[in-house]
Amino acid sequence: MVAPTRAPLRTDRLRAVNEPQPVTVDLDGSGAPAVVKASDGRTVGPSDGKIDTIGETWRIEDEWWRKTISRVYWEVILEGGKRVVLFQDLISTEWFMQLP
Repeated sequence: MVAPTRAPLRTDRLRAVNEPQPVTVDLDGSGAPAVVKASDGRTVGPSDGKIDTIGETWRIEDEWWRKTISRVYWEVILEGGKRVVLFQDLISTEWFMQLP
């Protein structure tokens, strides 16, 4: 019997996971994100970080036996079309942004 061969790892097809960037988020009247800005005050998108559409939202509760992780995630599209994922750390109340 011939051992199966394994294809070589194609590093050109791997996508690095980006580090969450701290941001400031303004909420609308219902508590949903309305505007996102970099922590240093710079704009995040072409339209001053105004959020056009909110897609999915989800919550993660994990690692309670070590260091608790409690976050709410928001997939949003900024005015101008840039798609980002925001999350709020519910323990520290800090906001972060990642590219999907």
